[in-house]
Amino acid sequence: MPPNVILIMTDQQRADSLGCTGNPVARTPHIDALAARGAVFRNHFTPHQICSPSRSTLFSGLFARHHGLTRNGVALPEDLPLITHDLKDAGYRTHGAGKFHFQPILAGPEHAMPDSNAFWELPQSEGWTGPFYGFDKVDILIGESVSATEGGHYANWLRETAPDAAALYLPENALEPGPEDLDEVWKSAIPSELHYNNWITDRACGFLEEQDGEQPFFLFVSYPDPHHPFSPPAPWCDMYDPQEVPAPALTADELAAMPSYILDGDREEAGKSYVDFLRNPGPPREQGFMQTTQRFSEASLRQAIAHTYGMVSMIDNCIGRLLAQLEAQGLAEDTLIIFTSDHGELLGDHGLIRKGPSPYRPLLHVPLVIAGPGVAPGTREGVTSHLDLRATLQAYLGLENRRHDGQSFQAMLTAADACGRSHLYAEYHPRTRMETYNQTLLTEEWRVTIYPENPEWGEMFHLTEDPGEHVNLFFHPDYTAQKQAFIEQMDREFPPAAQAGGPSLATY
Repeated sequence: MPPNVILIMTDQQRADSLGCTGNPVARTPHIDALAARGAVFRNHFTPHQICSPSRSTLFSGLFARHHGLTRNGVALPEDLPLITHDLKDAGYRTHGAGKFHFQPILAGPEHAMPDSNAFWELPQSEGWTGPFYGFDKVDILIGESVSATEGGHYANWLRETAPDAAALYLPENALEPGPEDLDEVWKSAIPSELHYNNWITDRACGFLEEQDGEQPFFLFVSYPDPHHPFSPPAPWCDMYDPQEVPAPALTADELAAMPSYILDGDREEAGKSYVDFLRNPGPPREQGFMQTTQRFSEASLRQAIAHTYGMVSMIDNCIGRLLAQLEAQGLAEDTLIIFTSDHGELLGDHGLIRKGPSPYRPLLHVPLVIAGPGVAPGTREGVTSHLDLRATLQAYLGLENRRHDGQSFQAMLTAADACGRSHLYAEYHPRTRMETYNQTLLTEEWRVTIYPENPEWGEMFHLTEDPGEHVNLFFHPDYTAQKQAFIEQMDREFPPAAQAGGPSLATY
């Protein structure tokens, strides 16, 4: 029988947030143990730094321009072949628990989309568990933090289990007052046992309990954290001392050499609240809600970082429970386990927070740990992409090689010194400010980003000299020839597609 597959995904988690990736304070013993017996990919990237496009790329093996979900608010076509369909056709049982985000959360009831809150007010939602994008059955959670209690299986469960508990997610009911200058930071009063991370884990463990080893399975376990707001429950909200977390990486005035929309957008975001947006979205705002940290105190920013680490540790604890259940079922040796995240978070680097159009490394660079049959332990330095995961599973499991944009890195699973990609592409499709559409070419030595709709903007970083991307060389005369060569390469291999994608059905 072929190996089982468990894909564990978090939301908005940086590659450097784990002990096994070198973080000096992160307490992630279960993921670290998985890494110790598996492969840690040190240069794994998503081609899209926004939730829905990235997730859809991982499952389809296609760039967003080809699968159609180019921005949050667009729905992934339901007839698009995904890795789940590959696995079902090969006899796998497929199940998912947690956040999917293949459809707009705010899509209207006329669309009857299970990933939307409105679907759960319809009669057909009663007892619905799938099928859904190649999954036989799903346990759906929609949103994160204060927005996770409106629709989906988790919201229904919470109302039935603890009717008044949803209000405990709200900042006004926090365990203690949060900082006044950063309203996204608070200690959630929801008991840990009622929190969605534990609910997702319970559902995943319940699925594992049903497995008898007679049929291979694919299990998708998707946690909404550590996506902002920065609001973990106890005890995770108190696990890290804000004074001991790594400080953000930034240099003085570095944003002055970056595209002007970064500071322009900061002035637009400064007077707005992300928490208020979750409660009452109002007019569309640009994806990611990127903002400078200049209005936040160091103490507030450090608290946000500490809470992020707390959310990561809470997820690690959940993964420990999941792996223990797998072991108890006698399935551990026959299961390939993949841990990754859809995209990263700036978390103060470059004097910025959250995410946005600029494809800084903390946004594109995500963790990837793979352990299981035939996977040689050790680190992998070669460049890999979410785009490649479907192709890799097809090769590893001997599935039919169906159309995709990726390339298999199966050889890297068995040989630590196998080569990765020579380069990869990334792309950002905006929601409101169309001139922020950008394309990126990334190699081991360079990151070059162009804005076809605004040639006055551009980004170019020499990663061997400036791995933190603090000195923008795009308009430096000494690098004109090198820049032009990269632009011509992009034009040949990955020409602009600013208008690509399906129709927007909702803000997100």
